[in-house]
Amino acid sequence: MSGFHKDVILKEDAPAQLFLSKHREFLHNYAKSQDSYEYVMSEWLRASGVYWCLTALELLDKNELSENDIFQFVMSCFNEEKGGFGASENHDPHLLYTLSCVQILAIIGRLDDLKTDKIVEFCCGITAARWVILW
Repeated sequence: MSGFHKDVILKEDAPAQLFLSKHREFLHNYAKSQDSYEYVMSEWLRASGVYWCLTALELLDKNELSENDIFQFVMSCFNEEKGGFGASENHDPHLLYTLSCVQILAIIGRLDDLKTDKIVEFCCGITAARWVILW
């Protein structure tokens, strides 16, 4: 059986507007609450989470996070030997997190600080290895 299924039914008196200040507050608190269960358990996707939060704050026109702190975090994810970025510090590099970190650096205007040759080598190495596997 196909069709659209509503998994949530909103009450008649539910707010009709988007509470932007609540969204900003949530995103800023997420970045600051490093002792919370959610923060600790999401370490495996941290770089992508930072990208999502930063993008949302940019869209809300309220990015008040320290760009230097963001830069320091991103560079702590970089694996100098392999040339890619991991999800967080001391994680293995992965193409997804490399993309997220490059996007973060683009948003904060720090692309010139990238080791472009290393990143290209990492990405091409992954692509070449996958191509061989497919054949």
